[in-house]
Amino acid sequence: MTRINEKFTELKEKKQKAFTAYICAGDPDYKTSLEVLKTLPRSGADIIELGIPFLDPAGDGPIIEEASRRAIKNDMNLHKTLKMVQEFRKIDDKTPIILMGYFNPILKFGIDKIFYEAKKSGVDGFLIVDLPLEEEDEIINQIKDNNLDLIQLIAPTTTGERAKKIVKNASGFLYLISMLGITGTKEANFEDNIENVKKLKEISDLPINIGFGIKNPDMAAKFCQLNVDGIVIGSTLVAKIAEILQKPYKKDESLKEITKIVQDFSKKIKSS
Repeated sequence: MTRINEKFTELKEKKQKAFTAYICAGDPDYKTSLEVLKTLPRSGADIIELGIPFLDPAGDGPIIEEASRRAIKNDMNLHKTLKMVQEFRKIDDKTPIILMGYFNPILKFGIDKIFYEAKKSGVDGFLIVDLPLEEEDEIINQIKDNNLDLIQLIAPTTTGERAKKIVKNASGFLYLISMLGITGTKEANFEDNIENVKKLKEISDLPINIGFGIKNPDMAAKFCQLNVDGIVIGSTLVAKIAEILQKPYKKDESLKEITKIVQDFSKKIKSS
């Protein structure tokens, strides 16, 4: 059983939803980002999406794009992202980590070695935003050989027939996009997702995490009322972290502020 499977099983027994927290690796720099990463599970995050910095993120809005820009400016790359996971695993062997990003950095790293190196570093799965169903043959064998989960995105516009094809190679959980558009630009609508969740539950037994446009803890609690298994918080968290770190950086005070934000989301999600 993978870490992701174990986490959802554990939370189901507790009758709790999963809180998946996204940060961009290396934002604003390696050292600070590693400290934030270590803080997330202690603050209540159940699963971590660690973004691979990339400057042409078709699915992400300006908040995450700027986070990537800050990281890359300070020499962050996929090699260092794996190193960051290795450092994290020295203190935490339980929290699932998913690498979230785009195919270009993976291709540049080398399809023949990225998944092996990721597994060795302590990564549990990949979410590759711009890799369509028709091109998955390039990676699916390596994903399976290294016992990694392939997290699949389901958009509001995905037809039922296409969704059935997408979930065939999916594992870990399904990521249901709550709205049209890019991350961090507008709010998701609860009612729009009731039928989307229902249809997805009919074709797959995998847990469903919903994300995009969930901007505050109260919204997260509201979306927990859907028949989903977890909530993903990305742009809001990245923006808050950036706001805190733009002030004169004092490690203990800054991490305390970040902890409070993560705890606020966690408490609302867990009590829903």
